[in-house]
Amino acid sequence: MRYYKQRFGLPRAVTVARNQKAVGRVLQQYRALGWTGSTGAALMRERDMQYVQRMKSKWMLKTGMKNNATKQMHFRAQVRF
Repeated sequence: MRYYKQRFGLPRAVTVARNQKAVGRVLQQYRALGWTGSTGAALMRERDMQYVQRMKSKWMLKTGMKNNATKQMHFRAQVRF
């Protein structure tokens, strides 16, 4: 089984703007509701946080596997040669 990254890069326009006035009206409504596009600094901060979270999850997995192997008190082999 193969897994793929679910991050698809920078946000892009979904549809081709055939009617510029309608697109402008929709964007104006979005701005009135408080929507702001992602700026460069916010985008970089989000990407940095994703990287930190990925490294933390890798570290937690490695630590858990190591502790499971060394600190397992039950279900150990009863015969040690």
